Amino acid sequence: MEGLSMKSSRLLWGVIILLFGCLAACKKEKPQSPIPDSLSSLQELFHPAYQINADSIHQMIRICLNENPVTPWDSVLLAHYQEKDEFFWLNDSLISDKPAVQVADSMLFWLGNISQHGVNPNLYPVDSIREELQQIRTLKLREGKTMNRLLADVEYQLTAAYLSYVCQLKFGFLPPERRWNDSIDHIPLKQCDVKFAMAALDSLRANPNAAFHRAQPASPLYHKMQEELVRVNGWGVTDTTDYYRDRLLVNMERARWQYALDKGRKYVIANVAAFMLQAVNEETDSILEMRICVGTVKNKTPLLSSRIYYMELNPYWNVPQSIIRKEIIPTYRRDTTYFTRNRMKVYDKNGFQVDPHSIKWAKYAGSGVPYTVKQDNKTGNSLGRIIFRFPNPHSVYLHDTPSRWAFTRNNRAVSHGCVRLQKALDFAFFLLKEPDELLEDRIRIAMDIKPMSEEGKKLPISAAYRELKHYSLEQYIPLFIDYQTVYLSADNNLRYCEDIYKYDPSLLEAMNNLNLKP
Repeated sequence: MEGLSMKSSRLLWGVIILLFGCLAACKKEKPQSPIPDSLSSLQELFHPAYQINADSIHQMIRICLNENPVTPWDSVLLAHYQEKDEFFWLNDSLISDKPAVQVADSMLFWLGNISQHGVNPNLYPVDSIREELQQIRTLKLREGKTMNRLLADVEYQLTAAYLSYVCQLKFGFLPPERRWNDSIDHIPLKQCDVKFAMAALDSLRANPNAAFHRAQPASPLYHKMQEELVRVNGWGVTDTTDYYRDRLLVNMERARWQYALDKGRKYVIANVAAFMLQAVNEETDSILEMRICVGTVKNKTPLLSSRIYYMELNPYWNVPQSIIRKEIIPTYRRDTTYFTRNRMKVYDKNGFQVDPHSIKWAKYAGSGVPYTVKQDNKTGNSLGRIIFRFPNPHSVYLHDTPSRWAFTRNNRAVSHGCVRLQKALDFAFFLLKEPDELLEDRIRIAMDIKPMSEEGKKLPISAAYRELKHYSLEQYIPLFIDYQTVYLSADNNLRYCEDIYKYDPSLLEAMNNLNLKP
């Protein structure tokens, strides 16, 4: 369809500006025509394709709606345009030549720059929206198009893109079923819901540009990875480039996920992939960082969120049945001093101690063992001198260890699934609600470490002193055992680490499939 003449275009734009004012303010009742009688003669200049009708636009938008919404933002999109006559984009800013008020162009700018988040811009119909905007602004409609159709397309596509953009930046681009294999334990995460999507529309209504800025992830780790992605992309295409880029794509997506459990101002993150733990206190702006040992590839440490509520001094170790069958029995058959050397005792099902030499262990190597094995506490105990407990279905915990040599290794995947701490004493002090010299000294004494305070030094010689065996925290401390192959160290530097459990490839494949979307 050919464009109008220059004179007709100018006249038409005067009327369209008035009509946009009407569209922005229209209610469910039919709007009154904003065109004065004196301009009625201009109708002769209008081709039918250029006539604007709010009811027609709404009807066209409703035809586009998915009656069976898949996502929460689909549901909100459907509800809004079915129930309301409100437009978000069809106002005078749509045809303004002032950049400061071109809200649609601002939205297209953010969508077009989604690559800074490691996502292909083709995920959104930026080019088609921009082309339709150009048709509207130049009044040059393509064959078969009408102004109503263009306005309906632009309104619908911009709102749909805005909602998905905001929700996915906030909670992740991949749906939950594509984030982890079914066999992988993973941390419960928040998901975008209808309430959040509705609030996003309210933000758009109140201040569009503020809403665009507010949608951007704000964590220091995320910003560091964005900067790193720009740097890596500037290297050109090499195997090394692909390695770092792939790590960044995967971990930027992970960084968009939100834990379902609120972190609060004081929390602990154990990064299995990095063999590092960070105990964060935002109130004091401090981070206690330490090396950790985690489960082997065969005995992976589960990913989880919980709350640390309890510490136990000098714990006994009740050896799991799987370890008795797979490790202790084979070792004992080679070395009958095993139980004595490791200060382990054997008990029958009634709780009576049994001489391990009287048991024919060979017949239990592949089946249930009708005995329990318990290791004495204190020196040499596999759990060390202190253990930190938290509810979880995997029977794992954080604990001290006498095997200090493991912390010198690069690959510290050496445990049966629990997390061993390099600085268990410092971690115990971190968990306390407030510094408490006397309590800290009681913990030291229980661990055979010299007390520091003058009052603490008097404790061991006091007749009334009783060794501290356990301590319940005054407030729970959120714990997240997570998996990040790119992370931010305590000194604020970006670090890469190896994918010890091979969790990255499936996530990378899902991200690449997302980025291949036309």
